[in-house]
Amino acid sequence: GGDPNRKALNLHHGVLVPDAFMRAVEADEEWALISPRDHSVQHRIRARDLWIRILTARIETGEPYLIFIDHVNRARPEHHKLAGLEVKTSNLCAEVVLPTGPDHRGGERTAVCCLSSLNLERYLEWEDAPGFIEDVMRFLDNVLQDFIDNAPESMQTAAYAAMRERSVGLGVMGFHSFLQSMGVPFESVMASVWNRRMFSRIQADAGAASKRLADERGPCPDAADFGMAERFSNKTAIAPTASISIICGGASPGIEPLAANAYTHKTLSGSFAVRNRYLEAVLEEAGRNDEETWSSITVNEGSVQHLDFLTEGQKAVFKTAFELDQRWIVDLAAERAPMVDQAQSVNLFLPADIHKRDLHGLHAMAWKRGLKSLYYCRSKSLQRAEAVGGKRVARQEEVPLRVDYEECLACQ
Repeated sequence: GGDPNRKALNLHHGVLVPDAFMRAVEADEEWALISPRDHSVQHRIRARDLWIRILTARIETGEPYLIFIDHVNRARPEHHKLAGLEVKTSNLCAEVVLPTGPDHRGGERTAVCCLSSLNLERYLEWEDAPGFIEDVMRFLDNVLQDFIDNAPESMQTAAYAAMRERSVGLGVMGFHSFLQSMGVPFESVMASVWNRRMFSRIQADAGAASKRLADERGPCPDAADFGMAERFSNKTAIAPTASISIICGGASPGIEPLAANAYTHKTLSGSFAVRNRYLEAVLEEAGRNDEETWSSITVNEGSVQHLDFLTEGQKAVFKTAFELDQRWIVDLAAERAPMVDQAQSVNLFLPADIHKRDLHGLHAMAWKRGLKSLYYCRSKSLQRAEAVGGKRVARQEEVPLRVDYEECLACQ
């Protein structure tokens, strides 16, 4: 309800969620709404009521993004803690969390996203390649220096921040594609094993590269002020990579599961069908890699759970994002969180008719497990369109609630 002209329909919204608020939700206490101008209490509201309104907005629109700000600031680089630099917000995609505003030296900082992503789908090709991650970190350092040297006058606060802290964000794509290539279900202990193995390796090699570059080129000023040999204040951040994962041969985006095994991809040059190549290999082996099978997969929203010639293990490997127990997404994100300097773009995939108890439980779990942020909450409509005569018949009220999720071009 309300005047549509007063609604910010074209803005993206994020909410900073402190630990104190989540504890108030748990204890069913009131929450004070405080003016940012004079810090006076303007209103008091039941914390649970506000929390449910936030979660309802997420299931209906996909937003607001959630930033668990106390988790973020506890994980700051030690030299930023010593300098009193605090993170106040995130970037659009909720994975870059850097200090902004006035700093301890009287300068003004604007956060800079300097990102690159490793393709985990090819992890076994580069896991033991000497100097691979160091080369990527050198590349990021060169890109950052080019920005510092050539930034226009209008971006001097960003250039200053980049010069002082030299934070970058080495991320990944292709996590789910890798698991499928290995025949490993997303909901499995082996997925957790690979998750820890991958990110501990990235953390170790990125950290070593930061120290080596500090010896060669000098530490970043923020670290040097406290006698620390670090070229980068922050080294890792996991972006959504929706576009670059397509360029890299159709790898799964970021660390999220694939939404479908078959779908139509629309670009400026036209539309074309995309099929999961690992599933295609399984179907070929079963002698069922034909148009009839793929048509049935498309009609069933990219799912293979109806294909009775697949084993239960194969069905588990090729579950779509909406078919997964979302607690696995949170669990895997929580496992890698201590190994990621900044944050992760973590999406949740939920039915629109999810009970508010379960909706709360999943988001509270993310907070309790130490996630720094949650990105989109992707949901499907209450009523699912039916397959009639092999074709999908969808009435207007049955289409997905939100499909046009916008993402930052720099994070893609």
